[in-house]
Amino acid sequence: MEILCAVLAAAMFGAGHYMSGTASRRQGPVAVAYWTQFGVVAVALTLLLARPVDGWDPAALLWGGGAALGGVVGSLCLYAALSRATFTLAVGASTVTTTVTPALVAMALLGEQVTSLRLALVGLSMLTVWLLVSQKRQEGVAVVTSPLPVVTGSTPVVHEQDAGASDSAPRPLWSQKKSGSSLGAALLPLAAGLGYAVELVSVAQIPGESFTQGLSAWAVVSLVVMLLVFLLRRDGSGAARLPRLVPRGGAGALVVLAGGFSAAGMMLFHLSAAGIGLATTSAVVAVYPAVPILLAVALLRERPSPRGWAGLLCASVVVGLGALSTVLQG
Repeated sequence: MEILCAVLAAAMFGAGHYMSGTASRRQGPVAVAYWTQFGVVAVALTLLLARPVDGWDPAALLWGGGAALGGVVGSLCLYAALSRATFTLAVGASTVTTTVTPALVAMALLGEQVTSLRLALVGLSMLTVWLLVSQKRQEGVAVVTSPLPVVTGSTPVVHEQDAGASDSAPRPLWSQKKSGSSLGAALLPLAAGLGYAVELVSVAQIPGESFTQGLSAWAVVSLVVMLLVFLLRRDGSGAARLPRLVPRGGAGALVVLAGGFSAAGMMLFHLSAAGIGLATTSAVVAVYPAVPILLAVALLRERPSPRGWAGLLCASVVVGLGALSTVLQG
């Protein structure tokens, strides 16, 4: 059951990032990252109404708040990395860092057993992530991948001559001219990955009996901080933009739904980590970029590159090894 929760969490993350990544093509990554928080808050409020809180657990609130701050830092570092480095370096390095760090923390600091199978699982997950995010993407093809958990995905650069493109439509950060030092381009993805790793480790540490409180703290802190970031955005002329504070229309509904998927994925991640350990769960969930690619194949008739197919094959092997690890552990 726990390995199934990990697989379902990966599916939730992947589907959520596919939807948010599609919306970010027009709306811009910061706006979408902010709007997804409405979906997270909606899920948290629903759980609180279903199970009213008798008393607040400080540990759950602290871990939830720490998870939110880690995720926000990861998001901001990722956006900065996408403006300075290539897509493969920014997303690949950050996601690989997100994959390996929780596993190392679990085995080095949280007392989880170090086994050759678990190490092989983590290593194969890193290979899978790199294959999936480094595959060549054709012009106009919506391959959507991004680090965990509530962050807009990536779509190819939107050129001004694209049919139906609006001159006023926000351009993705990674469509801008790459600038900055090579050191900064290398360190920012690592910082992004460490931020997301803090988020995952913190979510796994929320006490199970008060997880709803931790999820609520995560949702509220993320919403407030991302709102501040959203309000402080400025365009190229230095004039303040007039932000749309509440998502509207079909795109807004899609983004809110993506946030709900991500919140559900976090709940499943927590359940899986509590049962089979953080190291195994993080390795299995890390292959979630396979989900948007499969959706693109099914819905957009996209044809992955040979490297993409190899990544999908590796993802299936990771799930199988995760299940085997769970059986042996039991």
